[in-house]
Amino acid sequence: MRKHTWTARLILAAGLLLIAALAIGAMRGPQLTAEEYAFADAVGVGEYAYTLNEIMAYTMGSFVLPLPDRQDAQAFRTCGSAAEHQGADFLVTQMISIGLDPVVKEPFPVQAYETRGASVQVISPTASEVMLASGYTGIDGTPDGGLSGEVVYVGLGRMQDYDALKAAGGSAEGKIVLVDVSEEDMYWLQFPHMEARIQGAIGMVVHWLEYGEIEDSVVTHDAETEMSIPAVSVSNKNFARIKEMAETSDDPVVVKIIDTADQALSGTSYNVIGYIQGTTRADELVIVADHYDTHWYGASDDGSGVARLLGIAKGLVDSGYQPARTLVFVATGCEEWGWTDTEYDWSIGAYNAIHNQHPEWAGKTLGYFNLEGGGTIGATSVSLSGMPEMENFRKKLLRPIDTYFNNTAPYMSYYVPSVAYSELPSTWADQFSFGSHGIGIMNVGSRRPRPPVPSAYHTQMDRMDRISAESLAMSIISNGVVAMRLDRSDVAPYNFAKWVKLMQGTLWGPTLSQNGIATSDFYAARDRFKREGESVWKRINGRGFEDTATATSMLLDTQKLVASELITVGGYVEPLFPHEHYQSDIWVLDAVIDLLNAGDIDTALEYLRWVYGMWEGTNVSPEVYQEMIINRRDPTRDDLFWATDRLAVYTDLYSEYFSLLAKRDTGDTDYSAELASIQAKYGDVQALLQGAIDSMTETLSTAADNLKAIQLLK
Repeated sequence: MRKHTWTARLILAAGLLLIAALAIGAMRGPQLTAEEYAFADAVGVGEYAYTLNEIMAYTMGSFVLPLPDRQDAQAFRTCGSAAEHQGADFLVTQMISIGLDPVVKEPFPVQAYETRGASVQVISPTASEVMLASGYTGIDGTPDGGLSGEVVYVGLGRMQDYDALKAAGGSAEGKIVLVDVSEEDMYWLQFPHMEARIQGAIGMVVHWLEYGEIEDSVVTHDAETEMSIPAVSVSNKNFARIKEMAETSDDPVVVKIIDTADQALSGTSYNVIGYIQGTTRADELVIVADHYDTHWYGASDDGSGVARLLGIAKGLVDSGYQPARTLVFVATGCEEWGWTDTEYDWSIGAYNAIHNQHPEWAGKTLGYFNLEGGGTIGATSVSLSGMPEMENFRKKLLRPIDTYFNNTAPYMSYYVPSVAYSELPSTWADQFSFGSHGIGIMNVGSRRPRPPVPSAYHTQMDRMDRISAESLAMSIISNGVVAMRLDRSDVAPYNFAKWVKLMQGTLWGPTLSQNGIATSDFYAARDRFKREGESVWKRINGRGFEDTATATSMLLDTQKLVASELITVGGYVEPLFPHEHYQSDIWVLDAVIDLLNAGDIDTALEYLRWVYGMWEGTNVSPEVYQEMIINRRDPTRDDLFWATDRLAVYTDLYSEYFSLLAKRDTGDTDYSAELASIQAKYGDVQALLQGAIDSMTETLSTAADNLKAIQLLK
């Protein structure tokens, strides 16, 4: 009896322990693996990464720009400059010291840019202090001794602003113009810059309306413009001071611009690449990448990317991780800028890496981890985004990642749940070139800073006081865990049905049918592709494949086909599905034709501005429109870089718009000539849209065949 009682007590105790263990497990959620914990322990709280971030932010720059706590701080590491070359050599040394092998520095041609600082000073009627300024990559600097001239404010720098200036008896001829550059109203610098030159200005002082929210910050960007008149930015406050003086002074206000910048049309940059060789499936790759060139100090953009890149590599090596697949760590040059007189002047290093140096990576790479930015102080969570085929894979990792940070100091005191979503790869970063060449993109990193941190993007305020070691570590650990899970996948974890989910919201069924677009074959191919994708995904998560290498190879081939054919560039340099640009334009043109037939000229003119390229074009002179919209966005050009072979055709409606505008203003209601021209161009767009739908049909049909073949594997 006593023995039975004791046994019962043991059973009860064991049951209570089991219940407690289950409760703790439920509280903690899915766990990291032992090798993932070892990696996280090796990363620590980001000490190595923070030190490296500081080195990248304040050394290897083109000139000294002192900070209160760092008098030797150097700024700007631009494409092809001596500073960028120094940065490449430093990264080679770091990768070797970590233990990556081999480490290579691979050159590619660029149009190099070197800056040694810029300033603006009012010199008349009363001299002011010298104001900090910045030039623009892609525009030559001022002559020796600077450039002096009377200033005149021209608003947004539109053609209409110069017309108003002339109507008031003024002129920009031979003057330096003060311009409010607006991304929302004029897209980018190239339009007001060329307009200023057309109007006779000799230089520009720029104020960006949507950037530089931190007081005294000075914004710079890539120019995307012609090499003509000098252009520099000053802070919002200093711009307002100069503007007020120009508008209230009885005497002409003269400023001197100094921009010590040089442009070399024949230069060299480098991609720096280090490897951890795979053990069992070395011919398959996982790529982790960022860029090492900067505007200003670039602590966030992209010193933190370099810190995370090497932080991940060091954590993996130090923890003894033995990858199945080869891990490739790429530090790209010339992300901020790399070529002049082109609309597509950035991410030149990434384009060269995948298109020219290593095209073989496409079809062998399971995923590309893009490390743009990150490490922002106060981050409280993690974000996992990327292309749609790995949406399920990312979502499965939310709970393990959340569990780790919710139960690990120091993160547990402030961590909130992570998020995951799908998107096409942004054209604003290196990821686009890799994604459009057929490689799945992952963006993983720390997010949601509390309190929110004002943007210091491309300003001298992008400094180390915006970075924390903890945030870097959070990002490094989450990236490393996702990369390790991807490496350990038996088969590439792709659910191609998610491409259909992302595409679905972009298809305007009524617009397509009302404009005579044949879609039945497309919808049939799309639905079959979705079904086959879902079936393969069930197989991956079910009985799997005996020959996992062959299954993965076929999945990678399918991914290469789908991504390379379905990702295009259109609109306002956005990543789009092939039909989207033309679908939007045909909707507008169809409406314009109806409006003109109804005599509603005002609404027709408003709608015409919605055609891609016309929003900017209606604000500039015909020479500017012809160069910046029609010539620059010509798909046959040889300087499109990452937009090559995927750029949408822009429809030229400039003359029709201004002809109709003139008729409206004079009361002429005969729109027949303009209507005939618009109808002809409507037909052109209709053909382009049908071609895009047909091309997508072929891609989805071939991909569905591939997926069916994968299901036949043992």
